[in-house]
Amino acid sequence: LYRGARILILDEPTAVLTPSETEELFDFLKNQYAASGNAVIFISHKLHEVLHISDTISVIRDGRMIGTIPTQGATTELLARMMVGRDVSLKVNKAPAQPGKVALDVQNVVVKGEYGNAVDGVSFQVRAGEIVGIAGVEGNGQSELVEAITGLQPYRGQITYLGKVARGVREVEASGLSHVPEDRNERGLVLEMTTAENFILGEQDRA
Repeated sequence: LYRGARILILDEPTAVLTPSETEELFDFLKNQYAASGNAVIFISHKLHEVLHISDTISVIRDGRMIGTIPTQGATTELLARMMVGRDVSLKVNKAPAQPGKVALDVQNVVVKGEYGNAVDGVSFQVRAGEIVGIAGVEGNGQSELVEAITGLQPYRGQITYLGKVARGVREVEASGLSHVPEDRNERGLVLEMTTAENFILGEQDRA
């Protein structure tokens, strides 16, 4: 913008924005930038954002242009069908949860951070048949909590896995818990190693 660009290509620009920041961006793009005679290509998989910001929508599938349609009259169902090549149900039909026994029990967990406690007395339970979500702005202790649960970080308090106490990565893994980290390249892989070597990490002590 500082250099007077007349065309902007934005690839997933809202991925790191809050809803209010997204609204501010859309307001600028539509009511100032495009209104001044400039052009914007807005790339996103968030269909409601595409419908909100665009004038026309083009869908690419398997590297080929499937079609371009005016935004007016377009629906999420139509766009989803163009994106995958068949009708897509945008609703998840599920029965009410029927929680069973406690699978993960976190009680009064405290994890030290750089400036005081990163996690300060957190307690919760996850039962069999249940999905528990933890929400928060980045940097508010979620990563440290996960590292404590997965045995990567020392903590005070008690964590039990299927009724058993485990300490350290190897014990936690043996208890039946697996971890998909937020940054797969940084935390999930050793990029200097081969695929085969990465595949056996955690199992390398077994013949």
